[in-house]
Amino acid sequence: MSRWNTPMRRRIGLLALTAWLPAVAGAAVAAAPNADDYRGGWETFGAGVAAHVYEFSIRGERVRGIYCGECSDATTLAFVDGDLTASGLTFVVTHVNDDGSVAYRDHARARFVNGQLIVNGTSGRDGQRFEWTMRKDPRGPAPVPGTPVNRLPPAPPVAAASAASATPSATAAPSATGARAAQRFQPPPYVAPGPWETLSPSRVAGVWLGFGAGIIKQFFIIRRVGHGLRGMVCGPCDNPYTMAALDDIHIQGDTLTFNILHEDWGPGSLPSHNQVTAHIADNEMRISTELNNTQTHGVAGFEVHASLYGPVAIEATAGN
Repeated sequence: MSRWNTPMRRRIGLLALTAWLPAVAGAAVAAAPNADDYRGGWETFGAGVAAHVYEFSIRGERVRGIYCGECSDATTLAFVDGDLTASGLTFVVTHVNDDGSVAYRDHARARFVNGQLIVNGTSGRDGQRFEWTMRKDPRGPAPVPGTPVNRLPPAPPVAAASAASATPSATAAPSATGARAAQRFQPPPYVAPGPWETLSPSRVAGVWLGFGAGIIKQFFIIRRVGHGLRGMVCGPCDNPYTMAALDDIHIQGDTLTFNILHEDWGPGSLPSHNQVTAHIADNEMRISTELNNTQTHGVAGFEVHASLYGPVAIEATAGN
């Protein structure tokens, strides 16, 4: 009896183990992080809680993005680089001086838990540990003239604003409806303020303002990072849904190009980006934007032409 029972128990144990392993593997697959859970803007919240905002752009396992405090204060803008891992996000936040040199770096991790983001790490400024609970802004994205706005986490699209009641935003390409409205109100032909200038990082860096007035105006903040440039656009600047990272910034002669990265809000499918081409003369940056790959994203896109004015010095925005 005992000689039979021992091998039989081993056989039953092996069968149970064989049945259990696929279930564990399936659970591991199910638990793997989804980039859509993390991408886009996150904010701290609650009475008396200091403002901290992250905007994560995720392509594959690569994570880039921005950090800011009071985001219209360009001195708080810093830059995220990291990875999407099996346990969440692991990243470094690089704070820079105006000349592009590194002031200090924060090291942090983020986990998506029940619709919120738990971020903890160590500040490179004072060595202090920090932990924040962050959320998506409950107000959602602002409406955009002529086209509905999709968002993450998935929710009904934000209805399109009429062209007469809202100011166009560089961060979203209007639809054909917006194009027809624009044709009825054609402005005079554009006249440049002077010859386009040969550009350099020091000429481009700063804060450029445009697209409306008051709280809805757009802040295009560009900072030197090492020998290159990175930045963000926001407006209003108190809602992470109404901001985006500026990346892939390149200068060639008198032409500046960059992408406005849509992660958790924008027309059509997400993520996407607006491709921007710009020139500068005197205090004006003349830009044209077009949503990338409009057929894939299901948006009838067309170029938007607009002027930004600046640059305002980074330190002049402190306290905004």
